[in-house]
Amino acid sequence: MRATVRLLMAAALSVTVAGDVAANGREVQREIVARVVSVDARAGTLVVERELRGSVWRLTLRIAPATPIFACSRPPATLAELRTGDAVSVYYEPVGREGLANLVVVEAPK
Repeated sequence: MRATVRLLMAAALSVTVAGDVAANGREVQREIVARVVSVDARAGTLVVERELRGSVWRLTLRIAPATPIFACSRPPATLAELRTGDAVSVYYEPVGREGLANLVVVEAPK
């Protein structure tokens, strides 16, 4: 129940963080529930992957230093604290073949 409440709060926050106009010039925000493949805190990038209909899809996300990163089972995290294999929900705006993250929620381990 607590994880659900936190996720709903994070989603509400992401709507306010996104603002009126997205980085790609449209009002588009998407969510991906995936696993972390790699993190480059210096470059501010996060690569995630998920399986969909038998195919594995990877997405590279750019993360600004001010992008909120919430963790369901621990205090708020930083990009450098994310680990390969972490389950995450990322709210992002598509920009070309990549995405610009507005909010990252690290799911509680099962």
